[in-house]
Amino acid sequence: MKTFANLYVPELRPNREWLTLQRFVVTAVSLIAVFVVAWLVLKFIAGQQQAAFVASVTQANQIEVQLRQRQAALEQALNDSSLNEELDSVQHRLTLRQRLLVQMQQLTGRNSVSFSQLLVDLAAADEHAIWLHRILLQDQALTLQGVTLEPQQLPAWLADFSQYPTLKDRPFGVFELRDEGERGLRFTVGHLQHSRDVQAVSGSMQ
Repeated sequence: MKTFANLYVPELRPNREWLTLQRFVVTAVSLIAVFVVAWLVLKFIAGQQQAAFVASVTQANQIEVQLRQRQAALEQALNDSSLNEELDSVQHRLTLRQRLLVQMQQLTGRNSVSFSQLLVDLAAADEHAIWLHRILLQDQALTLQGVTLEPQQLPAWLADFSQYPTLKDRPFGVFELRDEGERGLRFTVGHLQHSRDVQAVSGSMQ
């Protein structure tokens, strides 16, 4: 039988102390390294947040400057006499077109469905520089009377009639042009083969 004997007396046993100088130094260095890394990370994050904050403040200031500039431009535009005159001109055009719409609605109630399509095509061929005052239809001979501030637009306007079913087969010609100065050019256009009737109707309306 084998037996084990402890040959070391208590005085000769190795020292098993847990906290040694070497362990203390290693632990302290590790803690310092962790603290340094944490501090660097926190400093980096704080720098990023500060940079983002500065960028946000700069952007907000730029937006505020742009807003003030646009408000100043808007106030200047509202006080611009030329803009007010243009608004008055637009209002005048709207009034004329509303009157024309009333006339169209009145005529539509008294004429056939084909005439309604004729009004639809005239509205589709609308030109902002030309304002119609009267639309006459006698024996399928169409007469248009109106005013324009841009006389050079009349030929192109009449040429565009070829794109619309109720207008393309009508041989239009200019039968009356009257320059009224600043009020524009008053014109009367109608069916070529009914020029005499158109002139008579135009004369009776003056």
